[in-house]
Amino acid sequence: MAQPTKQQNISFYEAIAISLGAIIGWGAYVMPGDLFLNAKLYGSSAAILIGTFLIVLIAKPYINLSSMESDRRLGSIGWIATHLNRTHALIYSWCILAGYIAIIALNISAITLLMRYFLPASWQIGYLYTISGWDVYASEAAVCMAVVCLFSYTNYKGLRAGARTQLYIALLMVLSLFALLAASLYATPNHILPSVSAETNHAVSENGSWLAVLAVMPWAYIGFETTPQLSKVISRSKTQTKFIILFSIAAGCFFYLAINYLTALNLNFDYAAIAHSPWATGEGIRHIAGTWGMAILATAMVCSILSGINGFMLATGKLFESMHDLGALPTWLTAPDRRFSQKRTGLLILILCLFAPWLGRNHLSDMVNTASFGIAIGFFYVAFADLVRLRKNAQHPISAYLAVITSIVFIVLLLMPDALDHLSISGIGIIITILGLCFAYLALRCRRISC
Repeated sequence: MAQPTKQQNISFYEAIAISLGAIIGWGAYVMPGDLFLNAKLYGSSAAILIGTFLIVLIAKPYINLSSMESDRRLGSIGWIATHLNRTHALIYSWCILAGYIAIIALNISAITLLMRYFLPASWQIGYLYTISGWDVYASEAAVCMAVVCLFSYTNYKGLRAGARTQLYIALLMVLSLFALLAASLYATPNHILPSVSAETNHAVSENGSWLAVLAVMPWAYIGFETTPQLSKVISRSKTQTKFIILFSIAAGCFFYLAINYLTALNLNFDYAAIAHSPWATGEGIRHIAGTWGMAILATAMVCSILSGINGFMLATGKLFESMHDLGALPTWLTAPDRRFSQKRTGLLILILCLFAPWLGRNHLSDMVNTASFGIAIGFFYVAFADLVRLRKNAQHPISAYLAVITSIVFIVLLLMPDALDHLSISGIGIIITILGLCFAYLALRCRRISC
């Protein structure tokens, strides 16, 4: 076992800022037009609420395990090592690590998209090449790399510096989002909800739309997973981790619903126009609030992107540290005296992230799938580790089984994205039946073996 690392504590509010800032990333501003509103407002809102409930089911094992003092020192990796084994802990850590790095890359690539939305074409200087239909410019790559280097340096200065920066960014993001919601409601006081008949028309042809929304929930809410990674450095974490996780998920749900709603509201619930808009959220804000509205939206998006980059860099650093304390970190990432090397792991994170601007924006779906799949595997491991712990103590709560089944559902949805658009009511029934059989098998299996 490697030598433990000395810790710097962060405050309760800084921990919330890291978790919430990691949840509300760039996707909150593009998914309403690109994905959510394919199921219309009511359908997408219901899917978000159902997805949030499923995430809460998965969050319960995190809360249960983080309350145990013996497991808290190594974070979530320690849970897997204690209740499963070290090999599974290693698999879990690399899956989560892949998800974290992919999300950082997503947020970095969103900077170029933001520049093209809000800056004139004259800022696109130094055309380099085209990759998968996306033109890469030296000016955009330079800005992205500068942001990566800035936050890498901030985190290199210490955990407290990165956490304090996150608190300020997240606060500005929240204020900007409330301003956008207020402006949208003020601009359309007489038509704030669509008719039920318009929302339910042709709903049968959109069976897969709400399932597609459910499929991205692991990616949308992965920010809460940063809290267990940071639990050993949160002041009084044993009593506050539960609140931080649940509050972050609830706040994330509110803002996802709010941005989805204001996107539909500002475009008069015209779903055909939303579907054909290159960026429905931005078009709607420009329509009702003009230049000032776009300035506030730009502020919110910049803060969301930066908080996503910074928050996941912080969590990735702590994940590496937990891997080191478990003895699972490669020796070339440790210091000569076998202590954890923040310099070496920080440099590795920096190098990996610096590739993102050069890969273009159209590899977005690959990054999302990588992030979602890695995180979904992580969800399964934590849920199953909690189930094993409970079975050892002769406890049989149904919520533990549901958490495992839910994580499997997310994995299945990610593995069958093309099938979502063609899924019928009978297909949904078949899936429910299969999941029920899986649930029964899991229950019987756990009765037969001593977990």
